[in-house]
Amino acid sequence: MPHELHTEVVHDPSGDLTRWPADHGQRPLDLTVVLTVGSDDRAEMIALPTGKRAPRTRVHRARLQVTGTAIRHQADRLRGRWQEFVRHQPLDADGMPYGPPFPFAATHDLSHSRNTVVPLTGELARTGAYTLDRILAGTDGDLVRFREFLLGELRREGLRISFDSEVSVPWPMLAVRAEDPATPSFLGHRHEIEQTGASYAPVHAPAVRPLPVTSLNTDTALDGVGCADDVARLLGERTKLTVRTHADDLLRSLADAEFDEDLMYFWCHGAFDEYGVHRTVGIRLSDSKVVDADLVHQHREEARAARDSVFRPFVLLNACHAGVPAASAELEYLGRAFVEHGATGVLGPQIEIPQVFASQYARAFLDRYLAGSRTAGEICRALVRHFLDELHNPLALAYLLYCGIDSLLEVRPCTSSPLTSTNEDASAAPTAVIPSQATGSPSISPSTSGPRSG
Repeated sequence: MPHELHTEVVHDPSGDLTRWPADHGQRPLDLTVVLTVGSDDRAEMIALPTGKRAPRTRVHRARLQVTGTAIRHQADRLRGRWQEFVRHQPLDADGMPYGPPFPFAATHDLSHSRNTVVPLTGELARTGAYTLDRILAGTDGDLVRFREFLLGELRREGLRISFDSEVSVPWPMLAVRAEDPATPSFLGHRHEIEQTGASYAPVHAPAVRPLPVTSLNTDTALDGVGCADDVARLLGERTKLTVRTHADDLLRSLADAEFDEDLMYFWCHGAFDEYGVHRTVGIRLSDSKVVDADLVHQHREEARAARDSVFRPFVLLNACHAGVPAASAELEYLGRAFVEHGATGVLGPQIEIPQVFASQYARAFLDRYLAGSRTAGEICRALVRHFLDELHNPLALAYLLYCGIDSLLEVRPCTSSPLTSTNEDASAAPTAVIPSQATGSPSISPSTSGPRSG
């Protein structure tokens, strides 16, 4: 009588030859949406669902009736509406401001203002749905069919979507009208979302270390703002941390062929400068030098001359406007520069974010990311739901993940203590970094009429 023998595979010699090493444990994307703009400013969109048959004659593709310029204008309009939310000021019956200035910028928890916040958030969702409708508007037969397909996909729940786009659109802020047309649903609440579109970047195997290697690149004027002290302490206790406060220290590190960090955190101000016809978006640390995309390219290209040069950090740009690509070709996206040199992903805000909220978001994101159990895409969606559903604050939707939906920090268990250094004294004894008390917190826009933003 035949018997079933118990077997156990103790070694699979071909297992590592049948999968890409970097794909272990990653789920495939559910949808890729490609937005291209030609030299004539005409836009085309392609939607590539995974595991679904395309139409018999072509992939899901249509020429849009709006131009690339019009899409940029709609994206900027949407960001402007969100900026108005940040600067909301209650008015009395006579139309005069009352209460503390800009209450939505003073705290990350807006539960106490629920009756005011919920209608305003609903208006932001309707504006997001309007923006998406404008991008896809048109009566051409192919466009109508494409729109029906794409909106049907976006109305689903829990997809992993990559928007490969030559135009920067705040995709998480867009919304679809679902079951109840009066209450649109944000894409960043429904799905994990990233935007791609950079050139081919070098790919390096992830580092697996006992302690992640990280850096805090900061403006000391922001010490003590919000929970910035807690964020610095978190990095100091759970990682091998380097603190940089001046642009030259950052640029010197970027030019080093042996520079290899798992995570770079920027807690500083965005900067917008013009020199004749040259305009640039960048960041400032404690000094006045602006670090823009050109400087990143310049110093990383020096490092890439070395054969063994490695650059693979995940970058959290907690600086206002540093994550916003330019509306014109002269303004190069800072985050794109990091990605083009090998960064696994860049996460940054699309608008001026209040410093209190920015610090809370950083603490929540870094605490989860350093655990090494969830990808950046999963964490971003979870934070949108945490802040919006529990604290009635929609501002987590303002953070856009540029590449990095699959970025995962792989950590090997260790028993040693983290090492921390500063650019002022690299030989100092290991210690956790605790920022000094704030000496002031200037806004990116030198004006006292708006909320303090990071």
